[in-house]
Amino acid sequence: MSLTLYLNRRAWLSHMEETEKRFPGFIPVIKGNGYGFGNRYLADEVLQAGKEDIAVGTVDEARQLEKTHSFREMIVLTPLLTELNVADLVPGRVYTVGSREQLRHLAASFERLLSDDRRAWTQTGAPFRLNILIKCRSAMKRYGFDLQEAGKVLDWIREVESDRVRIEVKGLSIHFPKTGMDFAAKEREIGNWLEAARKVGLPAGRMYVSHLTPDQFQNLTRQWPEVEFSMRLGTDLWLSDKSFIETKSTVLDVKEVKRGERFGYKQLRSYRNGWLVCVAGGTANGVGLESPASARGLKERLKLTVFWIFHLFNLHLSPFTYKGKRLWFAEPPHMQTSVLFFPSGSPVPEVGEELPVQLRMTTATFDRLVTDPEVEELSGREEQEEKGKALNAIP
Repeated sequence: MSLTLYLNRRAWLSHMEETEKRFPGFIPVIKGNGYGFGNRYLADEVLQAGKEDIAVGTVDEARQLEKTHSFREMIVLTPLLTELNVADLVPGRVYTVGSREQLRHLAASFERLLSDDRRAWTQTGAPFRLNILIKCRSAMKRYGFDLQEAGKVLDWIREVESDRVRIEVKGLSIHFPKTGMDFAAKEREIGNWLEAARKVGLPAGRMYVSHLTPDQFQNLTRQWPEVEFSMRLGTDLWLSDKSFIETKSTVLDVKEVKRGERFGYKQLRSYRNGWLVCVAGGTANGVGLESPASARGLKERLKLTVFWIFHLFNLHLSPFTYKGKRLWFAEPPHMQTSVLFFPSGSPVPEVGEELPVQLRMTTATFDRLVTDPEVEELSGREEQEEKGKALNAIP
């Protein structure tokens, strides 16, 4: 069985090269499920592309990647509120801090770690240097220091430093919403933070930003040439152009079903004659998982209402398609398999055939990743098979 992600790697790498031209020195974000590709695979690719710095979502993701990959700097985007271990005494990690409480916890965790294991401290021969980024609160209203707190941050840092732990501020970081905020507003927030940082002595030689167009990014570099702006790119880097990827599911089995006949885990009755088609991919792969939708306007609300009515009658539209048409689930997807319903008289796929499937890449897990030249080899093989079928059909 196989739920497969096909990747045109050449075009994908070319896209990364173009991204470097648009956002020089950008920071690739590698987190979660690796945007469907897997964190290790993305780490391999960015190293091959010559990137030395990356950002990860959590400290656990940093630990996992540090076992297999070596980067100059690894930024942890989510504030740390858990305990650390000896493996966290690494020099290249940078922690995001967005409140006094987060700063206290981070420093105290390293203090306890170094106090409990004196060998870890004495081996360094000097106080441990804890690298942090000051997270600036933006219109997102997520974690981050308020602008009015800028003057207190250095005092709070001095409060938590000790003989064992010294804190170095590597720069500022601000995260903007993707929509609903124009560039002028983003520019004002950046300017306000840079001005406040200079007044109170916060290091502001580098600032990490997000959700800007290339022109907007260049505008910032011209307006504040003394600041090194670094663009964080996650979804916009890995998933902005879906033409590089195809996602397909293998047909595992096809069974005829009669109207009124029971089937599946819940032994539901088939409401009409047709076929049950089992395909690779279930809830463990992200099939059937949906994020809450934000309805805007009457049309979107009506659409959601129609789907809600369908659900009342156990009718659930699947992400699988065949010959350009969306297919219905016969029953809720299993862990690694989904069962689709094909009504009698409609074209039915054969066992071993692949069906296109649209998945949310940030929640999808694939059985295999196929890249070119493997993609080209498979495409060529399929083309030869089609030619063979055509020749066999000639009387």
